[in-house]
Amino acid sequence: MKKLPLGYFAVQSDFENAPKDSFTYRGETFEVKEGENLFSNAKEAVEAAYNGVAPTEVICGLPYDSFPAPVLLFSAGKHNIEAFDRVKILKSVVMLGEKAGVNPNLPSSNRTALPELNPERGEGESILVGHYWYGKIWVEAAECECLIMDGFLSAGVRFKDVRKTGGKFRFESKNIIHEGRCGWDHNQYNFVPAAPDSTLDRDVLIKNVRIIKFPDLDYGGSFALINAHKAVLDNVCFEGSGQLIGFTNLTSSYSNCSQFPTTEITVKNSYIANASGENGISFSTIGEGDKSFSATVSGCTIINASRKDAPVINPYFTSDKHTLTVSDCLITDTRENLSAAVSVTGCASGVKVENCSISGFLADCATVAPPPVDVPEYIDTTADITNGEDAHKILKNADFSALDSYYEGTKAYYGDQHVHTKCGGTSDGSFPMSDWPEEMDNIGLDFAIIVDHRQMRGFFLPEWNEERFLMGNEPSARITELNANAEGYSNIHYNMLVPNKYGLAMIFANFPEFEFRGDELNGSHKYPSFTKERFMELTSFIQSIGGMMVHPHPKTMLSSTDPLDFYYGEHMFLETLYETFESNFSFKNYELWTQLLALGKHVYTSGGSDTHRRPSNAVVSTFYTKERRDSAFFEQMKKGDFTVGCVGMKMFIDGNPMGSELEYKDGMVLTLRVDDFFKYQWKENTAYELRIYSDKGLVYKSLYDGTKPQEIALEVKKRNFYRAEVFDLTHGYRVAVSNPIWLDK
Repeated sequence: MKKLPLGYFAVQSDFENAPKDSFTYRGETFEVKEGENLFSNAKEAVEAAYNGVAPTEVICGLPYDSFPAPVLLFSAGKHNIEAFDRVKILKSVVMLGEKAGVNPNLPSSNRTALPELNPERGEGESILVGHYWYGKIWVEAAECECLIMDGFLSAGVRFKDVRKTGGKFRFESKNIIHEGRCGWDHNQYNFVPAAPDSTLDRDVLIKNVRIIKFPDLDYGGSFALINAHKAVLDNVCFEGSGQLIGFTNLTSSYSNCSQFPTTEITVKNSYIANASGENGISFSTIGEGDKSFSATVSGCTIINASRKDAPVINPYFTSDKHTLTVSDCLITDTRENLSAAVSVTGCASGVKVENCSISGFLADCATVAPPPVDVPEYIDTTADITNGEDAHKILKNADFSALDSYYEGTKAYYGDQHVHTKCGGTSDGSFPMSDWPEEMDNIGLDFAIIVDHRQMRGFFLPEWNEERFLMGNEPSARITELNANAEGYSNIHYNMLVPNKYGLAMIFANFPEFEFRGDELNGSHKYPSFTKERFMELTSFIQSIGGMMVHPHPKTMLSSTDPLDFYYGEHMFLETLYETFESNFSFKNYELWTQLLALGKHVYTSGGSDTHRRPSNAVVSTFYTKERRDSAFFEQMKKGDFTVGCVGMKMFIDGNPMGSELEYKDGMVLTLRVDDFFKYQWKENTAYELRIYSDKGLVYKSLYDGTKPQEIALEVKKRNFYRAEVFDLTHGYRVAVSNPIWLDK
């Protein structure tokens, strides 16, 4: 038996039942030595390969002339990437499955038909197995110059290059079958933008890839977020998913320009069908000045590859140095799409659509003007009638004295409604609670709601600060008996917020499902399962002791087509803005919240960064209180009289603030004042749009620059609710969302 040549490292599935001195790959058996060149998992094999050399010979008829780095050979069978959180790639390696070089996609004579799965695939696969939370292959060190992955079935595993600095880097993902959702990151391939002065030079090839059984579960993730000097996607088969194709995010704020003067992205010979994520194939050059960006889409079949009535190819080009060529493509939509197939936001002078067959769209190509940046200091209230679909009378010289009196003596405080600290016990934050106040001062954060997992320990520590911290706990649960959830995706997290140090003890005493054991400093609890009915009882109990129930990041774990599956009782809170204002999460969560409002549910909005590291001011909420103290913030939140976001809002209907529930009466007046823009989030040269909504739709909108207080008064009609928001038109996301005032009592 021949020894496995120098430079090769074997990764054996089902290690316990396999031989420890031999390894079979592609039908050939080699002599190996456990711990030297034979390993039970990818993590240990990668670490061993760092001390290895590139092979000098090519074995088993592999389709390579040579290898640029040590080679990991994966046997047929399952390889649990999930078991190690992530496999960190620190130096160059080549990872080869049993099907290296075997293209999973067979071309069809019918261009509109889904390419068949190659019969050589499916059996005897090397399967990389991921998990919702884990299953990541991350490039983390500048020393890595090359990563090649070839011939795998990847189930729930995703790739990410998290580096912002480095040198030349070649990434190849070839002959891969992807299945399963992407998990917490929701992006199959993710290349973090390099630092502006970095020499990190990415050259990306994604070739002969097939995406099957790939629901996005309405999370808004992308198949690929591309930030590379050069990227080529060749023969990608992407069918039947709600996931975004890429290559930017929902707001187009993720730039596809590298830090180099030129960037090239090519998509060719690919089949993309029934992919209903927003944006379709989208490129963005926002904020890139004089750089040159070139995109090519050629030889592709693209069928129903966007949300209904949305464009399929959607570049955001900020100058005439950016080009897009769409050639020899078949692009069709069987749903009578009311958009153009190619829609260019900004400059379209470099866009060409050549030799394509396009059908089912309002037009082949169209241009959309970019948002304005030169806007007035004040909103325009000179009109008599509002300009929304639900028109209202604007009241001139309205009386704001009742609103002013109600908020007299208050000031704007900014807080993060969802954070985790390092305080011992079962807490999983990495930044010590004792260091939080100083860091909060550095970033303008007045308060934070701490919801460390499985415990109440933090409240009883000497570093607990009643001016800065509010009390809570974030468990997880599986909810049973839902209406229309995706099978297996019925877990939720929930933040139980309590008004005093023993509030959680009262909850645990009345809900033995938590099985709390120990005292207040050292005790912990399990994560129970609940029927929906029992969970709603938990919501009611928390509210009965003066607390609040928050459903955080609702669209990241539970998946359902029924908004009511996310609803756990009146006056609960739904985390509408999450992680960042521009995140896909924020858009999906906001959409869910508006669906619940439309169903007549009285659900408050909440928000937070969910930081497990340093304090963050990425998603603040704005509270008007008379003092900086936990009890003041807690009571204001419980009433719903606050804004999720970085702009303060004071909204009144006949003496009743946000969060109120009223009975409609003729002659009611809505007064709204917008003020106190959080200085760390305000942007120059930006158009902000103040919007007012009722349950009938948009009532009012007007532009301003975010620098001055704004006010408006409207004659109230018989509506179920009114609410307001501030939208950053220039960058494409909400920066503030008010709680409603309901009039359906």
